[in-house]
Amino acid sequence: MVRSGEKTNSATGALYNSRLLKFCDNYAREKYPQLRLDPVYQAAGIRKYEIDDPGHWFTQDQSDRYYFALMDMCGNPEFAREAGRYVIRSKEMWVVRQFILGMVSPAAFFSTIERHYTKVSRGVNATARLTGKESAEMICHPAPGTNTKAYQCEVCVGILEAVGLLFTNAFAHVVHTECVHEGGEACRFEVTWSAAPSVVWRRMRNRAFVVGMPLTLGMVALVRTLPSLLVSFGLLLIMAALSFVAHHKREEELLNIIQAQGNYAGDLFEDDNIRNRHALLIKSISQEAALTDSQDGVAKGVITVMERHLDYDRIAFFFYDDNRLRLAFHVGYTPFQVAHFKDAGERVWKTEAMRRVLENKENLVINGVKGYSETSLFGPDFPDVQELEGLLAVPVSMEGRISGVLIAANVPGKRALTQGDLSLLIGVATQVGLSIDNVVKRRELAEGELRYRKQVQKGLEDERRRIAFDLHDHVAQDLGSLVITARMMQEKAAQKEERLADDLHAFVTVLKGAIDSVRNIAYDLQPPSLAQFGLVHTIQVYATDYSDKHGVEVDFRAAGVQESLLEYDTMINFFRIVQESLTNIFKHAYADKVSIRLVFSHPNLILRIRDNGKGFFPHAVEGVPVSGRHMGLRNMEERARLMKGAFRIYSSPGKGCEIVVEVPLGPELVKETGTEEDEVKKSPV
Repeated sequence: MVRSGEKTNSATGALYNSRLLKFCDNYAREKYPQLRLDPVYQAAGIRKYEIDDPGHWFTQDQSDRYYFALMDMCGNPEFAREAGRYVIRSKEMWVVRQFILGMVSPAAFFSTIERHYTKVSRGVNATARLTGKESAEMICHPAPGTNTKAYQCEVCVGILEAVGLLFTNAFAHVVHTECVHEGGEACRFEVTWSAAPSVVWRRMRNRAFVVGMPLTLGMVALVRTLPSLLVSFGLLLIMAALSFVAHHKREEELLNIIQAQGNYAGDLFEDDNIRNRHALLIKSISQEAALTDSQDGVAKGVITVMERHLDYDRIAFFFYDDNRLRLAFHVGYTPFQVAHFKDAGERVWKTEAMRRVLENKENLVINGVKGYSETSLFGPDFPDVQELEGLLAVPVSMEGRISGVLIAANVPGKRALTQGDLSLLIGVATQVGLSIDNVVKRRELAEGELRYRKQVQKGLEDERRRIAFDLHDHVAQDLGSLVITARMMQEKAAQKEERLADDLHAFVTVLKGAIDSVRNIAYDLQPPSLAQFGLVHTIQVYATDYSDKHGVEVDFRAAGVQESLLEYDTMINFFRIVQESLTNIFKHAYADKVSIRLVFSHPNLILRIRDNGKGFFPHAVEGVPVSGRHMGLRNMEERARLMKGAFRIYSSPGKGCEIVVEVPLGPELVKETGTEEDEVKKSPV
């Protein structure tokens, strides 16, 4: 049977705790030992282990079918009421019994029933009020969407009668004055109970004192005969005996209450210990997963911790990806079974049970099914088949998708797996998913950092290579030419030839070219005008030189930019973006017109570069190896990110390209600026 463990307040949701069915189950077995209850379970669509599981809840439909089938089999129309009375003797209701006894009296119980009724039922909203010293009224309103049945009223009557028996050794008297099944708005129960034995004896003692004490004092004072003295002494003995019995009864009741409260506290303490152990288990799994940097390491750590803290015979974790299951780590499976997992990973997931776990994200719970084995989960050719007492299979999710499955099983002779085991396994699966996700993200972060370092190193090497190329092909060749020209001039000077002046002119020309090459290299490395004249002037000069050199018309305009407020790092990053963009346009776009706009719009500095080149699909360069144009785009994007800004590309084939960089400058760098018309600087090139 598959369950999610979800608890809802609806007609089809889980409304009634398994304890309500369990004490009826035990009562039927005790009073009708000849009955076989398997047909009752089948008729109700439930399993025996679900009734035994105190953490399980049943729907209204399941509860109805169970009670009707059980009452038909027993043939007793009073079965529901008798089963309700049985609650005080049912071991399954021991915690509730101890809790009721801890209330000291029926009056205290009814004064707190509203808070505690939901421990066993969500099908009705119960309230109660005291109407006297030994009387109370309980009102039950069906929860919205529920369809309660008349037999549930009878069960409630039996339970209320049993509450009186706990305190007074006699059933309480219950009158069902109004019922929703007879047209009433709610079910009303008037409950009266006898006084506790100690209360009865105290009342007798008090009455004896009221009558006997004045009579005794009168006879002693007025009638001083021997018979009167004997009568007075007898009355005193009776009053003393009544006081002793009343005190003794009260002590017995208090001892029972203290014992009940101690037992209840012990149960709560044990439940708290279980929750603490589960919390420590989850913590241990989290710590174990934090020590590894691989998914298989997480799986191994989780299974190792579960083996150390839990009593499952078999535990396994499978990764699921691309319609294939891969065994990551296991405990309790034979070598042949492990080999089957490795060889049949693509087939195992296709079994009906496994598909429900992996595709429908269902939690698989199987308990107490005679002859059940793992073949239904792992396929008919699963080797070394052995019957199982119980099996749990829980999907492991990572970022909304199923990434694995966690399995736990017990062989016959071991305990059945309960709702508590399922809840624990769901918690473990959640932690496993988070741990695997963290491992994946840490690995992706490390890989991204490594790629970035490689890109930075490649950029540095490319820059060095370009500088070496410029020095070798321009400066070195020009200087070599100057050496040759100088030697020729020496020879001609010695011979006093007339062409010496022409050679000197060529010498000066080559020397100027070498000087220009050195200046261009230095300018590319660090534009000297940036710190002295600012960003706008530097971009304008660079655009003019670019236009003259490559024959591309560049239209640069700036508006609202107060350069005195810009940090140098901000200016150099914006300049490098312009430089890289124009370089890409020359190498790849084949454009003849470029528009550059640098505008301050509080609080952002916005750069737009548009060309009329051949264009491209921006999404086509995502995820491809970084090289050429892609390297330039990546460098520009990285510079924008370093300035905590946004980098966007708008382009399509045949329609050119536009790059937009938008960087927030921060309030400490922004002051009042003039109008855009006053500060527009236009430089048509």
